[in-house]
Amino acid sequence: MRQTCQLCKVQGELLQSHILPEFVYRPLYDEKHRFTVVTEEGNRFQQKGLRERLLCISCERQLSRYEKYASEVMNGTLGHRFRQEQDKIIIENIDYECFKLFEISVLWRAAVSRQEFFKLVSLGPREEKLRAMLRAGDPGQPEDFGCVVIFAHDRGQDISDTIFNPESFRWAGRQMHKIYFAGAAWLFHCDQQAPVSHLKKFFLQRNGTLVGLCEELTHARANFSIAKRLARRNRLL
Repeated sequence: MRQTCQLCKVQGELLQSHILPEFVYRPLYDEKHRFTVVTEEGNRFQQKGLRERLLCISCERQLSRYEKYASEVMNGTLGHRFRQEQDKIIIENIDYECFKLFEISVLWRAAVSRQEFFKLVSLGPREEKLRAMLRAGDPGQPEDFGCVVIFAHDRGQDISDTIFNPESFRWAGRQMHKIYFAGAAWLFHCDQQAPVSHLKKFFLQRNGTLVGLCEELTHARANFSIAKRLARRNRLL
């Protein structure tokens, strides 16, 4: 059945597109090819990644290029070093355009998804701006849907084998969305107002530098104390 691609708006055959990037699921599967999904209603097993008919083959290939690059950055295939300084993790020499487009592609797919899992991710009128940026391959400026990456751990243990449901919250009067994948919490600034100054240094910069944070899982999932911690870290940068 011919349907309308959500990205290019052209009618055609749509693929079963992953909402979260495909590489996220590789470390999740157990010996029965299952992974754990954590939601407000409780934990459950999932056999396949969260997918739906969303994109035509051309748009799928476009977003797949961004995913492939981000995957190679995150797993060190391209030689990127993750340098830790106290509670910060610094990655340099990232291709700004490709990685930023990857980030916003995840946000956009979560926002347009019809799945219950992503029900809290809503961009309102800004959804069209995000779609237009992706369609044009335009990553925008660092503050345009800027993202803070918090590399989370559970008492020192890796959590890349678990996915948590996305969250929506307001911080300093700004609309934020938090999406968990690849062992990290990705905090997107989605408000029409400019982001508060504490956030800006943690967005991917045009020179290819990303300053991420390293947090205990309970802290990464807590909204109320993030502002104070980022303000403190901003003074240390």
